[in-house]
Amino acid sequence: MVAAAAPLIFLGVHFSSAGDPGNANGPVVQEDNSQPKKAPFTKQDRQAVHGVLREFVLTAVDRQDVGRSWEISAPSLREGFTRTQWAHGNLPVVPYPAANRGLGDWSFVQYSYQGLVGLEVFLFPKPGSGWSAMTADVELVKGHDGKWRVDYWMPKRFHGPPSLSAAAKAQAKAKAQAARAKAKRSRQKVGKAAAPPAPEPAVATPKPSALWWTVPIALLGLIVFAPIAIAIVIWYRNRRAAREWAART
Repeated sequence: MVAAAAPLIFLGVHFSSAGDPGNANGPVVQEDNSQPKKAPFTKQDRQAVHGVLREFVLTAVDRQDVGRSWEISAPSLREGFTRTQWAHGNLPVVPYPAANRGLGDWSFVQYSYQGLVGLEVFLFPKPGSGWSAMTADVELVKGHDGKWRVDYWMPKRFHGPPSLSAAAKAQAKAKAQAARAKAKRSRQKVGKAAAPPAPEPAVATPKPSALWWTVPIALLGLIVFAPIAIAIVIWYRNRRAAREWAART
């Protein structure tokens, strides 16, 4: 029995192989959780970012000559799109009718690292657009050529009523005041003529302006764009996490 078992033990030990190093049960790999070093957002960088941000809002966000935004967008933002697609409005940026008010400015700096800055931007809508004021998160990166480019853009929240509602309310109020003034003048004429008191003329309720239809349309647009914006956020964060993981490994 010993003579038969000894060769089997020798062959089993001699031809055995080590475990797969890629096995999930292998040794634990220490992750590099070090944070990038913070860097000051200098006056020169602020001036450069201001110009890039203003151009990006006018072109990519407000959709004015969209093709111009290609050069000021980072490669990570343009990934998966051709220049032709981008120029025709097929880009991962939610459109917004931004007014020419404070373009290129930001509410505050969220973070600032070497060649990377995160900002919160406040945009005003164009009068009569039916949109509310909007806050958006934006991230810009500095390329090897020293130029700043937009790497991330995402609306965060809307503030206040749509810009059209104030104008529509003012228009309805003016019509109601005109109707009341007309009724008052009619009553005064009847009193001067000493005629029997006539019933007060009915004041027709002013018809709402056709512009009111844009309010529900704008709300419907928000319902449509919100899932798109959420999908873009999830897609971009997954991609960025994959890049960071690839960089660490």
